[in-house]
Amino acid sequence: MVKIAVLSDVHGNATALEAVLADARAQQVDEYWTVGDMTVRGPESERVLSLLDTVAPTAYVLGNHEENYQKVLTANPNTFTKPKQVMATVLTAFDRRQLSPEHFERCLNLPMTVTKQVGPLTIRLQHVLPTVASGHALAPTASQANFDEATTGDVDIVIYAHTHTPIMRYGTGGKLILNAGTVGLPTALNPNLRQPRANYLVLTIDASGLQQIDYRSVDFDWKQAITIAHQAHLPYVEFYEQTLRTNAYQYAPSAVAAYNTQHDMAQEARKILLENRR
Repeated sequence: MVKIAVLSDVHGNATALEAVLADARAQQVDEYWTVGDMTVRGPESERVLSLLDTVAPTAYVLGNHEENYQKVLTANPNTFTKPKQVMATVLTAFDRRQLSPEHFERCLNLPMTVTKQVGPLTIRLQHVLPTVASGHALAPTASQANFDEATTGDVDIVIYAHTHTPIMRYGTGGKLILNAGTVGLPTALNPNLRQPRANYLVLTIDASGLQQIDYRSVDFDWKQAITIAHQAHLPYVEFYEQTLRTNAYQYAPSAVAAYNTQHDMAQEARKILLENRR
């Protein structure tokens, strides 16, 4: 029997990750898998990756925010100008200043998918679709056809991330689809379901198959996480703070666009892109 902790969407929130790792140790977890977006938006991406090093995850996959690390090195400053592209550029530069060279290179070279064989089960990890790490294709209320696209190939279980919403459902052919939720930026559409807790998933698998799916919800000191963000001079800290305070998604393109205009972030992003092009 093996117990596997599935972690996704930490978003540089080391305070939340510490609480989750403590809970995972209490659950006597044997192995750790990550499903993307370990970094960006929060203040402590380097500390997050260092904490993960202490538990030696056996799976890392590319999230859309790690993918932005790649884009910032190659993007055209004249076209990479949408509001959230500007934000991604500035936040990526903030991360790069703190990341060790080894951690930055790791993030640049993550695979889109990882497939694991555990007992009789073939399990694929992907941030969204097998070939796409971003977008809204697998939003909680997306069509069945989208989820069937997510489960292509010879797999029994697909684990994805990105939506910050714990999910369990099935593809048309009976393949199990799981989402662990988010460690670092808990949000929910329904106000009555919003809670300031870090989410992750523990799978228990034995020789017969999947024995247990345990969706974990862990308290963490979100006020301390906000304090750390301000002390670190995190760009767009207002969005991060309000997300942690309200547990409602705050990064709407219109709000980001208004912030960019007010603070001249487009010019800052252009400067970053020109300096970092490979």
